[in-house]
Amino acid sequence: MAAMRPSHSLIIVTYNSVAQIDACLTALAGQQQSELVEIIVVDNASTDDTTTLIRTRHPEVRLLREAENWGFAGGVNRGVQAAHGDILALLNPDAVPQPAWLHELTAPLSNAAIGVTGGKVLAHDGHIQSVGGTLQLPVVLPQYRGEGEEDNGQYDAPADVWSAHGAAMAFRREVWTAVGGFDESFYPAYLEESDFCERVRIAGYRVVTAPRAVIQHAEATTTGKGSAQFFFFFLRNRLRYATKWLPWRTLWHEFRPAEHARLGTTAVLDRRVARLVYAAGVPAPQPPTDDERAAILAQGQQLRYHGQPNDELAALLPLLVAAEHESVQHETQFRSRLPLVAAARTAWNNIATRWYIRPNLDQQTRYNLALQRATVQLVQAMAAQQAASALDSALLAWRLTSLEIPS
Repeated sequence: MAAMRPSHSLIIVTYNSVAQIDACLTALAGQQQSELVEIIVVDNASTDDTTTLIRTRHPEVRLLREAENWGFAGGVNRGVQAAHGDILALLNPDAVPQPAWLHELTAPLSNAAIGVTGGKVLAHDGHIQSVGGTLQLPVVLPQYRGEGEEDNGQYDAPADVWSAHGAAMAFRREVWTAVGGFDESFYPAYLEESDFCERVRIAGYRVVTAPRAVIQHAEATTTGKGSAQFFFFFLRNRLRYATKWLPWRTLWHEFRPAEHARLGTTAVLDRRVARLVYAAGVPAPQPPTDDERAAILAQGQQLRYHGQPNDELAALLPLLVAAEHESVQHETQFRSRLPLVAAARTAWNNIATRWYIRPNLDQQTRYNLALQRATVQLVQAMAAQQAASALDSALLAWRLTSLEIPS
């Protein structure tokens, strides 16, 4: 008798996920659902023991080992193409689903009006990471419903949202086909699920939360949230998203000033990486070529290794940190191998000189610290201005190349 065709396919995209994938797949083995489910892992050319672990500990999993790193969007598309199910779910390898997760996530898809569902994503301490998301305009920053809040059931009613969280979402195959799958120009990660949900909503479907579908999620284990590598990939794809979806007038007159303002208040590492990203120009609308993928990943890996861009501030910032320490002036303590001599000299200094030396030292310290901090502020402002100028140049160059030249 031929094996029954699974109705549901669960796709996990991995890259060097050996530390997380075992817990994820073990939790999936305990899922409570009546549907026939296949689990597919698309491995994006991991260099660690991810695939060995899957083969030895989870032989029931369909493992698609890719020779290239296609990024999250490319991995999802290849997983969907290989899948047998008509109901498709995505799960990050650093996520641990609760037993009813898959059933609760996919049940709303029986409603033909619903195109995408997204679950409740919790941190390991139980605080909320996301129960669906909205988009902050004109600065084009995702905002996750409930982020950082304690989970007291305040988001347990299903709701229509701008986007589901890519760590745990589901959709029907017909929806994926209708909108053309995930856009692989969002490489290697971030905002590809938001772009997918944008197109799903434009196609007339709803994007809704399924709050009883709960996972615990480590978040950004591949890139390290807040790291230079994270900023590089996120800001690159954010610029791609803005130029894909915002009209030119909105880009120039609203997004650009909003980003200038953000750069003036964000972390200096963010500003420095933003300059690096914007100086490279607006990402192309086509999926990157083999060479382009390799270059993007190599630059990200370099940032991961060094922790910061190799710009003029790489040498200056440590000097400013050292200067803050050196700015504080201290009294010279008299020392002697004879305790009575040291005590007598200290007592004399307290009577004869400390009353006018101490104020002078304090005044010099205040001046030194003020000068050092003003220099830091100047350097931070310079980093913001350089990034803002790079953004302006990138947008103008993109606009010029997108204009049709009459024949």
